[in-house]
Amino acid sequence: MRIRRVSAIPVRVPRTARFLPKTAHGEVMASEYVLLEIEADNGAVGLGEVTCSPRWNGEEAAGTVALVHGPLGQALKGLDPSSWPGISACLDTAFTARPFLRAAIEMACLDLVARHYEQSAAQLLGGVCRDQIATKFVLPARDPRLVRAMAEDLAGTGVRVVKVKVGTGADGDIARVSAVRSALGPGVTITVDANEGWQPEEARRILANLDHLGVAAVEQPLSRAAWTASAGLRTLSSAAIVGDESIWTLPDVFRSAQTGAFDMVSLYPGKCGGLRATLVMAQSAAALGLGVTFGSNLELGVGAAALAHVIAASPVLSPLVPADLIGPLYFESSLITDQSFIGWGTAAVPAGAGLGVRLDADAVAKYRTDR
Repeated sequence: MRIRRVSAIPVRVPRTARFLPKTAHGEVMASEYVLLEIEADNGAVGLGEVTCSPRWNGEEAAGTVALVHGPLGQALKGLDPSSWPGISACLDTAFTARPFLRAAIEMACLDLVARHYEQSAAQLLGGVCRDQIATKFVLPARDPRLVRAMAEDLAGTGVRVVKVKVGTGADGDIARVSAVRSALGPGVTITVDANEGWQPEEARRILANLDHLGVAAVEQPLSRAAWTASAGLRTLSSAAIVGDESIWTLPDVFRSAQTGAFDMVSLYPGKCGGLRATLVMAQSAAALGLGVTFGSNLELGVGAAALAHVIAASPVLSPLVPADLIGPLYFESSLITDQSFIGWGTAAVPAGAGLGVRLDADAVAKYRTDR
């Protein structure tokens, strides 16, 4: 096979009001993505998805589309989509510092090739270690009374682990987690995510209170560059300290182990620059004695499917902190025809060849921004 066509479709999809996200990085009412289609000369098509969030990952939709429809698309034409080293070398010459675009191209090539061979993407990534994936649901950093109502709304959904967004002020953070604990009771595991929102002294105070609330894990409490200070927090709490914004590349995993900054790392394809890179980082982290969980940037349907295949193929997975495989639950549409593989407390690997999902043409037409 050879690549014949590469196309990019920018979309903007509103968040649902039911669990409208908010973090220490801010809030948005809608999110932007670029959907990729890579077509081979045999007519097979693979799908990819780029999260576009300039403030967070530096990747904007307009620049991504221009790159794909310009020099990058031209460079990819004629290449073998099954030869990732060749594709990767092409990407190295076409752009830098766009890990989400790199991951999207890889997922599209993998989807295309796996469909051609009638295999799942997870099988081509090394084999299926699991077909059911435990997940956690994420509640926003909003007023504690509102978040308590959201927690009560989860009753009966099957959610057994909840992550509460914090990092917006010590008193509010403690009150928010306390409200969720009161609403859900002791049978639900609670983790928190500060998204770099705490200062070291503030973090010490908050951690002492969270221990009393039985919080199992604390994600990215300090700035991504605060390696030494983060290591100091590990001695102050019984909760696992998890690195997310600090962990983008394999050297970051090594630095985490060397500094003792984290008990666990949170990985996912966009941030790590690809599906295979995510698996390499997961195995390296485990070899260095670090726990591994899988995070999220609230992917739509294609990105969520890719994440599911990565988790399915990973030999290592934390039993303490389930995956954030929940993105489609937060949007008006996931832009795929069937998102039933995403549940409230568990997720599955989409059935079928490749990533196992198809675009919903009507939904894509509704939300695309280049009409």
